[in-house]
Amino acid sequence: MKGIVVCPQPRAADVGVEILESGGNAFDAAVATAFAQMVVDPFMCGLGGMGTFQFYDQKTGENGMIDFHATAGAKVTPDMWAAASQGRTEVSGYSLFDDFRSELGYTSILTPGTVAGFAEIHRRFCAKPWGVLLAPAARMAYDGVPTTSYVHDFLTRKMMAGIPEGLQRISVTEACKAIHLHPEGRIYNVGELHRNPDMARTFERIGDGGAESFYHGDLAEQIIADFDANGSYVTADDMAAYAVKSSAPVKGRYRGLDVTSNPPPGSGVTLIQMLQILEHFDLGALGHGSAAHIDLVARAMSAAHRDRNEYLADPDFAEVPVDMMLSHDRAAMWADRIRAGEFLGDGKHAPYSSTTHVCVYDEAGNAASCTHTLGTGSGVVTPGLGFIYNNSMKLFDPIPGSSNSIEVGKARTTGMVPTMVHKNGTPWLVVGAPGGSVIISAVLQSILNIVDFGMSPLEAVTVPRLHCEGAAVHLEARTPEKVCRALREMGHEVKQSAISFDPVMSRAHVVLKDGDTWRGGADPRGGGGVAFAN
Repeated sequence: MKGIVVCPQPRAADVGVEILESGGNAFDAAVATAFAQMVVDPFMCGLGGMGTFQFYDQKTGENGMIDFHATAGAKVTPDMWAAASQGRTEVSGYSLFDDFRSELGYTSILTPGTVAGFAEIHRRFCAKPWGVLLAPAARMAYDGVPTTSYVHDFLTRKMMAGIPEGLQRISVTEACKAIHLHPEGRIYNVGELHRNPDMARTFERIGDGGAESFYHGDLAEQIIADFDANGSYVTADDMAAYAVKSSAPVKGRYRGLDVTSNPPPGSGVTLIQMLQILEHFDLGALGHGSAAHIDLVARAMSAAHRDRNEYLADPDFAEVPVDMMLSHDRAAMWADRIRAGEFLGDGKHAPYSSTTHVCVYDEAGNAASCTHTLGTGSGVVTPGLGFIYNNSMKLFDPIPGSSNSIEVGKARTTGMVPTMVHKNGTPWLVVGAPGGSVIISAVLQSILNIVDFGMSPLEAVTVPRLHCEGAAVHLEARTPEKVCRALREMGHEVKQSAISFDPVMSRAHVVLKDGDTWRGGADPRGGGGVAFAN
């Protein structure tokens, strides 16, 4: 086989496989798949978004990160929304305002990094021409794709208090409504063909003009003219000055395996901290899905989230004590407190799911794990361009003085954790997930299920999942009532979903390198595509 592509969207995975079969490498496939995901899942990811990419380059042995986080525009001020703030959502801590200013519209947009990020990946690692990698996505947008159940669910499900419904999101701008609202004035039904020729033409323009056209050229001029006319905080200078960041991943150990993930403002440090706390316990002896298993994992999650909420920030604006958070002493301290019966939460709950992910491994030994996102989409589409911009302002703290307060050029914290687990210096597991803070939980449990419980990749992403950030323990409907009852008797607040495979629990994706072959696991909670290149 020439490789494997795993992501939530089967049609996008097929694009990645076509690239591999035509001579492309894992990085070519990851980039082409990511652009195709923007067509199939247009509220989860897009040209107006951001992301983070972990790579392993077999030729050089380099394992690194390319981060393309969105950043606050030059027109923001730290206190501009303080007086209007209505607090934070119970779930995930999104900023609340009566007019949805941080969630919808031009004021919710940060400077997008996605195009620059994938261009940098292409420059450093790809074998195929840039335009070739965008062409499949353009073709899909011209021809149309069937509306998926996940997209339909996202736009029709009841959101938490303070968060706008899907129809309201679609209707923010006339250009968005023209694309994403059915001619009959309703949301597209599952299976109905959805075309976006404007997005197709934008892909072609970027394919011809490169990323420069998006940040400096004719596309940038259209974008900024629209932003200036409608009160966006992002300026032409913000676009022109945007730059990706390359770095080493953060590193840790679990059960003799090396774990690498993304540095702040991403949450790789939190994931590794959870693993290092749990290494102090014989997790496999507890029985998967037992009350004792869920209790322990929930406590470890809560402990690491406590540090995340206190310390995680954009390291260009705040000192993030990564070494302390990843130290064995810190993990041992949390483990001791867990043994003493402490629940270490700080009252946070779980977010609803957003974002997307792709894992790729090729026959040469190259591997990629990429998470990219729009947040949940601002509902803003520049007329004629076809893509939605991010709404990442909602995760900033509108009150000045905190590590995640609003500042010019600052990236907000994110739950994204594209991760690799290494044996003998090369990737053994490539794993990631979409879903806000639930990403961390989904990736954690995918690793635990394989390492501690001996599951296959598909089993690892399919079995019932839990999530806890420091308040309630969130469980799916498949969790037995006797287990929920035992957890309540332990003192936990339990919130059980009515859905057996709840997409709010994130959509984990795994590639396991098994000798000369790969095994993939794509989460059935939302789509799920595993495609092999022969």
